[in-house]
Amino acid sequence: MKLLKQLPVFLSLMVLACISTSAQDRVRMISASLSDDHSVVRRVTNPTYIPGGSRVYVADINGLPGFENNLVAAFQKKRVNLIVVADRSQADFEINGFAESQKAGWARIIFKHGLPESEASMQMVNLRNGVVAYAVASYKVEARNGNKSTAEHLAKNLRQKMERDEKRLGIK
Repeated sequence: MKLLKQLPVFLSLMVLACISTSAQDRVRMISASLSDDHSVVRRVTNPTYIPGGSRVYVADINGLPGFENNLVAAFQKKRVNLIVVADRSQADFEINGFAESQKAGWARIIFKHGLPESEASMQMVNLRNGVVAYAVASYKVEARNGNKSTAEHLAKNLRQKMERDEKRLGIK
């Protein structure tokens, strides 16, 4: 009986290990193809292009302590193809911004759901040329998970921008 309870946990761990291995292989394959194809590097002259696998430094987000941790976790959850580094000197891009969260007032608690308001904005600056490669803002009136859902919204928008650019430029 105890073995039957442990079997689903074991199977889920095995599935996660397989997924992780395939994701690592995909990253290696993309990195190898980008380093071998020098024509792609010459063709892309758009200063707002953010290549997949770029190194990103997430600076402190003003207004809400710890929001940068939510943002980094959202990058992983939403599968944004960026490498987050802890040292700014090793980064290609820097993310900074502002975030704020307000709890619901008494009227909203009584007449509505009582969920908090959450807003955040971020900009991604290319450290090599100083160009703002991307900027986005998010405002959620009834954010069920508050700061977490706002960070995930920012990460999803960034991933979609990167995918649109790759499609538009014919990369991948």
